[in-house]
Amino acid sequence: MTRSNKFLLTASIILIAGLLAAGIYLAVSPEYFRQTLSLMDQNMSPALFIALMVILPVVGFPISVFLIMGGIKFGIFYAALLWMLILPVHALISYYLAVRLRVPLKNFFYKMGYPIPKLPEKGVGPFIFLFLAIPGIPYAGKNYALPLAGVPFSYCVLMNVAVQWPQGIPFIVLGRSFMELDLTLFYIALAAILILFIFLRWLREEYGDKVRGA
Repeated sequence: MTRSNKFLLTASIILIAGLLAAGIYLAVSPEYFRQTLSLMDQNMSPALFIALMVILPVVGFPISVFLIMGGIKFGIFYAALLWMLILPVHALISYYLAVRLRVPLKNFFYKMGYPIPKLPEKGVGPFIFLFLAIPGIPYAGKNYALPLAGVPFSYCVLMNVAVQWPQGIPFIVLGRSFMELDLTLFYIALAAILILFIFLRWLREEYGDKVRGA
């Protein structure tokens, strides 16, 4: 098992354990849980939250934190809409920085063990889809890797929205389940995350060699 696989497996186990612990805590201490979330929600204005959600994931901060907090702060519909609007912004910022900082970014990726993919002559669209869907490289890294590989801006934006947006919805639902103290919603979100994880792992096993080979 490679180092990236070990890291992914460990992170997944920690995530699942943390979510289960949150569900148990939600069931045992609902009122304190609600007060804590309300305090977190009230202490940050929507404008500041959106600004941080735009900026921090570009430099590597986990996007899942903002998705969960977005579900808490805005509800499922508006958080999902915000997520859809921010995805192209992240693609735009990453594309601009990748063009301006091509050499240092490439060197950084190679040092981290994430070589820049080479686009195949045929089937560029499916390849980009698989590259974005298969786990291994963090969200910000994928956004930088595509323009560094020479992917046109339109592909970066469209594929980013098409592939990354659905993956974020279960985390938004999870956040809302915390705010509403809804265990049913919580377990629906948890089941969706597990199904998504299994599906992405299947993609990795089925097509990972193809992506790595490119």
